[in-house]
Amino acid sequence: MKRRPTFVPGFLFLLAMSGAAQDAVVATAHETGIGPQPVSTFSIVARDEATGRLGVAVQSHWFSVGSIVTWAEAGVGAVATQSFARAAYGPELLEDLRRGMAPAAALEKRTAADEGREVRQIGVVDADGRVAAWTGASCIAGAGHETGDAFSVQANIMIDDGVVPAMAAAYRKAEGDFAERLLQALEGAQTAGGDLRGRQSAAILIVEAERQPAPWMGVVLDLRIADHPQPLEELRRLLRIHAAYDAANTGDARLERRDVPGALEAYSRAEALLPEQMELSFWRGISLLQAGQEDAGMDLLARVFAREPAWLAMPQRLVDAGHLQADAELLARIAALAPGFGLREAVRTASSARIEADVRALVGFGTRHTLSDAKNKRRGIGAAARWLGAEYERISEEFHDGRLQVELVAHKVPASRRVPGGAEVVNVVATLPGADPDRLVVLSGHYDSRAGSAMDAKGDAPGANDDASGTAAVMEAARILAGLHPRATLVFLAVAGEEQGLLGATAQAQQWTDAGKTIEAMFTLDIVGGATGSSGEREPWRLRVFSEGVPTKGRPAFGSDNDAPSRQLARYLERAGEAAVPGFDVTLVFRQDRYLRGGDHRPFNDLGWAAVRLTEPHENYDWQHQDVREADGVEYGDRPDNVDYDYVARVAGTVAAAAGELARAPASPAEVQVDTRELTPHTRLEWRRGSEPDLAGYAVLYRRTHEPVWTHRRLVGLVEEIVLEGLSKDDWLFAVEALDAAGHRSLAVYPTPRFR
Repeated sequence: MKRRPTFVPGFLFLLAMSGAAQDAVVATAHETGIGPQPVSTFSIVARDEATGRLGVAVQSHWFSVGSIVTWAEAGVGAVATQSFARAAYGPELLEDLRRGMAPAAALEKRTAADEGREVRQIGVVDADGRVAAWTGASCIAGAGHETGDAFSVQANIMIDDGVVPAMAAAYRKAEGDFAERLLQALEGAQTAGGDLRGRQSAAILIVEAERQPAPWMGVVLDLRIADHPQPLEELRRLLRIHAAYDAANTGDARLERRDVPGALEAYSRAEALLPEQMELSFWRGISLLQAGQEDAGMDLLARVFAREPAWLAMPQRLVDAGHLQADAELLARIAALAPGFGLREAVRTASSARIEADVRALVGFGTRHTLSDAKNKRRGIGAAARWLGAEYERISEEFHDGRLQVELVAHKVPASRRVPGGAEVVNVVATLPGADPDRLVVLSGHYDSRAGSAMDAKGDAPGANDDASGTAAVMEAARILAGLHPRATLVFLAVAGEEQGLLGATAQAQQWTDAGKTIEAMFTLDIVGGATGSSGEREPWRLRVFSEGVPTKGRPAFGSDNDAPSRQLARYLERAGEAAVPGFDVTLVFRQDRYLRGGDHRPFNDLGWAAVRLTEPHENYDWQHQDVREADGVEYGDRPDNVDYDYVARVAGTVAAAAGELARAPASPAEVQVDTRELTPHTRLEWRRGSEPDLAGYAVLYRRTHEPVWTHRRLVGLVEEIVLEGLSKDDWLFAVEALDAAGHRSLAVYPTPRFR
């Protein structure tokens, strides 16, 4: 091993170099686009004796290290060029090897011509397994290299001089395929302390043993992690994905040869390696259909659609593009495999024209201030409430065979700062009865509005976006869910008094709670008009969803501040909504609400219910809580022309899909617990089994503690407990959901610990 312990702080070593050497380093910067900076830390070049393949792997605290350090050519050799890297060493040394030069001779030739060689570090291996390495005298300590049988490891800026021998030792004793052994060498270096500066990027490049017609051919593996806090862990994850796709490709090849058993074996191996990746399973299902294995293909597609409903659109697109031979009857049977298929089809009926008509009708009442004249037939809050009641009656007859129960529910509220003499607040409640009348799924918008002064009950307050948009979206959701016969009871709610302190929502939440209702989910749609924000930005394909973390009422989620019931509801909306409205980004905002503002979900949170707020991504404050006017060329006021009605339709479809599925799903599992009575590397979950006759089973959701959404889902059947082998409750978060035979999923329940 060769070590260079001398350390020159920062880049002062450049001052000590000769003028010619400095010119050489600067010339390299112009030649390669890489300045005189320490590009890499530790790497390995090697030839695999079993296959003859050649490879190079690296980790560094430098952005996109793989774009600079790693070079290889099939049947020729592999090169790592690092330290104050001169990228040209890669192609130059490969050219020398291609012409028959030995690595040592090639390296001597190239470094002799480089006046910046003392800041370079290079490792080379050729197709015969011969190696050579160079560590310049001015490389930053700890720097050095060690060569062995068909490999060379090299490093600079290490924590100490023990890293290089640790890396060599790790490679010598490594097991597995070539990529795995290269990765184990890097992990050995990291375990020994690694880079003094930390970690940022990594890469691995492997090429075939045989020469190819062109230098760029014969690449077996080329993975690059440009920026990541744990680049080697991420590289290992990508290696697993690569292996899964490699197995899937093997399955395709075997299927082309009509080797169905062999194809199924390869596909199963791919699925076992990457169970969370539904694309592999989808293509496997399609391939099986094409091979005449319809039962197996249909079974697999059913599992795909249960987890990733958006894939339902693919078969028809494949037929249209000529990649799948399927008639209308087969396509219909494929479509029927998807849970909630009818709901996703219904979402397509969302009408921006109807929504615009509803918004303009509400704006037409001049003001909807809670304290405005309630008896006026054309203007004010009372006229708006009566119109809403009549519209819901019309929706009931036209879309629900008269099953919507529409009420104008009055609540007396006491005097407060914004209602000095007290008031009567009227909510419009349209109820679609379910098989369970006491389990409620609520969609809400507030129909009251305000001008610049919260106490101005007479001036114009159009309230087009805040919140005629949310009120109209809830009305459209009621139309979208036409003919639905839910298990839970669906409520389409328009509340008043929001601008005076969430009065209508507070009264309604308390009334239902006092009546013994279970409010399983509450979605408030408030400012969902998709307007251009005060920042000038506009994102018509994104929606924010706010949810509280630590419950306002009830026991906190033990071991997590990110798993309150409202967070589970937000995740549910993201999953179901994005599947129903392809391309729509439901962005989870992990806080209860925006600063200085409040929404109608808060009173429900205060009583312990799961409730979230839906809001456009960029708000325009000139158009909220403003008197209608123009000043200095700026228009103020919440006018209907500022609303994007196509956007509101997407919001309506998103929330209708989520609420519709949730209302059709079984009740959430009860008494979900995680067993914490003993130390074990496994996790045992238990819950009380439901009694619904069509309950099909349960699924366990899990994710790493730092991840925001559920990344894994495991169907476990009609059981009341499960032991998850190898998944430690210390490292993973879990939840349990119920599902029916059609695949409708309940709200997930985070477990409480069982101590005895």
